[in-house]
Amino acid sequence: MDPTAIALVLGLQQAQTNNAPAAPATPTFQSLFDRCANQPLFRFEGEPVRIDLTAGAWLARLRGNASFGPISTTQQDVNSFYGLQDLEGAFQGDLSLNWKNWRLRFTGSEFSTNATQAAPTAGAFGNTVFVAGNSLNSTFNFYSWGLDAQSWVWRPLSKQAFPWEAAVPTENLGGDLQIVAIVGGRGFGVNQQVENQTLGSSSTYSNTFGTVIFGGGVDVMVDLRDRIGFIDHIQFSATGTWGPAWPGSSCTETEIRTQFTAWITGNVGVLLGYRYTYLNLSQGGYTFSGDVAGLIVGASVRF
Repeated sequence: MDPTAIALVLGLQQAQTNNAPAAPATPTFQSLFDRCANQPLFRFEGEPVRIDLTAGAWLARLRGNASFGPISTTQQDVNSFYGLQDLEGAFQGDLSLNWKNWRLRFTGSEFSTNATQAAPTAGAFGNTVFVAGNSLNSTFNFYSWGLDAQSWVWRPLSKQAFPWEAAVPTENLGGDLQIVAIVGGRGFGVNQQVENQTLGSSSTYSNTFGTVIFGGGVDVMVDLRDRIGFIDHIQFSATGTWGPAWPGSSCTETEIRTQFTAWITGNVGVLLGYRYTYLNLSQGGYTFSGDVAGLIVGASVRF
């Protein structure tokens, strides 16, 4: 072959090589939290930071016993005595930042219920006294906000079983199981009012509490891209936390949350969950031991 033709062919091959699209970058960290259809909004130390925004309706109900002195310290059932037993629609929202083995979660919720019924027996709430048959209008409000840090501490299905081990860039798990540790802080407020509509008097207890929480949980993810065409992957999480609360005497908050999310794409998912929050409070002459609990229905968006 003519040397000029050979040089021309070699030059074209070199040009095609230079113009070929670059191979996609292999992720350096495969995890449950980094699964997404688009590039991350930003990176930290070379690793992607994912943002999850979750909002839903908390279909919750109040249960428990409460009292408010100084006239009476007898605890009354908030359901049967005050009629606070309806299923209420409340707000539940989370904003999570996910990086490597870490998840930083901001959370908030609001719950309120109201009822009017005749007092079944004589009693008192605060300085409001009543006898059997008096019309009592009662309200109970619970709102909370918090910030907690989570980290998986064991991934038995991964070659990177512990956070301090090196990530395996070529690992592509069809499923992931993570054992999670949690520590954080929360604030919550409780407001309960009882109005004697018959006598025209009312009393209100209202206070804000703070708590340091400790707990753990489990996260499970299953890749369904090759099995179900309309679902990218499913994720199930269950967590439990407990912490002492202040001010007050021997106050505590306990919370259990479960959540099942079907990610339609790598960015959008629909969820069904359950939240159980138990409060044991004794402060300023007020006592309450009971829970606010119910299903959560909502959606998640990942960036």
